[in-house]
Amino acid sequence: MKKFTLFLSLGIVSLLLASCKDDDGKTTRQPTFIESDQKIPGEEEDIGFVENLPPSLTAVNFTPSQRPRLYRPILVERATSPSGPWTTELTRVLRNMSDFMPDYRSEVYKAKTNKYGSNTQMPNQGATGRYYVKKVDGRWWIIDPEGYIHYERSITSVRRGSSDRNIAAWNEKYGSDEEWIRQLQAELAFLGIHGTGAFCTGPEPGGYKAIQNHNAAHPEAPLSLSPSFGTLGNFKNQRGLEYPGGLEANKAGLVFYEGWEEFVKGYINYELTPYKDDPNILGFYSDNEIDFSSMNSRILDRFLAVSDHENPAYLAAHAFMESKNTQTVTDELNSEFAGIVAEKYYKAVKEARDEVAPGVMFMGSRLHGTPKYLEGVIRAAGKYCDVISINYYSRWTPELTDWIPNWERWAPNTPFIVTEFYTKALDNDLSNDSGAGFAVRTEKDKAYAFQHFALGLLEAKNCIGWQWFRYQDEDGDDAGGKPANKGLYDNYYELYPYFAAYMRRFNYNVYELAAYFDAE
Repeated sequence: MKKFTLFLSLGIVSLLLASCKDDDGKTTRQPTFIESDQKIPGEEEDIGFVENLPPSLTAVNFTPSQRPRLYRPILVERATSPSGPWTTELTRVLRNMSDFMPDYRSEVYKAKTNKYGSNTQMPNQGATGRYYVKKVDGRWWIIDPEGYIHYERSITSVRRGSSDRNIAAWNEKYGSDEEWIRQLQAELAFLGIHGTGAFCTGPEPGGYKAIQNHNAAHPEAPLSLSPSFGTLGNFKNQRGLEYPGGLEANKAGLVFYEGWEEFVKGYINYELTPYKDDPNILGFYSDNEIDFSSMNSRILDRFLAVSDHENPAYLAAHAFMESKNTQTVTDELNSEFAGIVAEKYYKAVKEARDEVAPGVMFMGSRLHGTPKYLEGVIRAAGKYCDVISINYYSRWTPELTDWIPNWERWAPNTPFIVTEFYTKALDNDLSNDSGAGFAVRTEKDKAYAFQHFALGLLEAKNCIGWQWFRYQDEDGDDAGGKPANKGLYDNYYELYPYFAAYMRRFNYNVYELAAYFDAE
């Protein structure tokens, strides 16, 4: 394994390596683990009391992995819904990894990062005053406005809740947007979180505007923004259109309607106007979870089933099938056609962005489910987006040996970011009936699940970070009466202490962990 010269010389990270002689007299490395009672620098800074981990199993190589490293698994139960069935998963946490000594001290983290949470001890890549992406020594990174290497750690849905207890708690604790964001930024920065994601809307001037106001008043302590728009829905509504075949699932077919490109230019100009000169905008999302296909239906089949044979979406699908000289839809043809639809969509947004705000990153449409596994869609996103955004559910571990390498192969010039993931703990007063994230038994299990998934993402050199869904638990009316424990904060605007501690522990070590995973 290569020495991490930079980090060792600065005393930031220690590699616990032991040596012995094999039968041929050669020196070989033996894995060394942190003992459960061994002191880790900075543990005393954790919010609340953090107990020891559950008992671990015998050390094994982590799988699936592109660069396997030994770890000692702990066991966590998870289910797709609170009612089960339950499955036990091998789970990787930072403390049980071989040959890596974490450091949780806030003064050490602050000494190596700037106000954006970027690494100031790695070579500066050139400041532009805006965020951009760059591949450095085989790994993709975000480059912050000052030119420093950055790995995104942020949260979505920074907005006020609407339930009675939520409103009462907000008024008692904050009373104003200014005080709300001031406290929030300080708390998040302590956890190594420096940005916000989609859905930061709410009672004006809440949400994005409140964050921008804070950033203007406190340029030394910013929160980045990643605003999300609704391009397809606004096109339909403003032009008085109907979805192809009357199905919302066919929304993507609107790209074939007359006036699509013209509308996008005006709409993106309107939406980006508040942000195009803001250096704290990481990028923007043009839509959310477009149904380019789903597990149970293919977009090509759906368009061909439209009864109005003058409909532009039907005509596009029919012409595609004629060009292939077939009447049989296959998965391969569906992926190719979905890519055509996606290319028409992403191309229009990119060209509109280039006209009004060329310095703002276009971060795609937050792909989910089946679309992220369609080669045609990923190729189209890679061609026109600066970053491919993916909402990543239904997987305990990132797909490091199959789909993530596919994304890199299909979009070699474009990294990806995970823009939603979460698990729901059940040891609270919420019903937890809504949402796509796994259910786990306790807040502690939620903390372990976070580290496990985040470590997997960090292994992938084409991943530039993640945005946790979401800021606060859904409560009452916040999710159509289906409250769920998705948040970093509860409905009284208090951090979940154990979960927050484990998120902080990962975030403080993210750059050293990247070097650890990248070492041969």
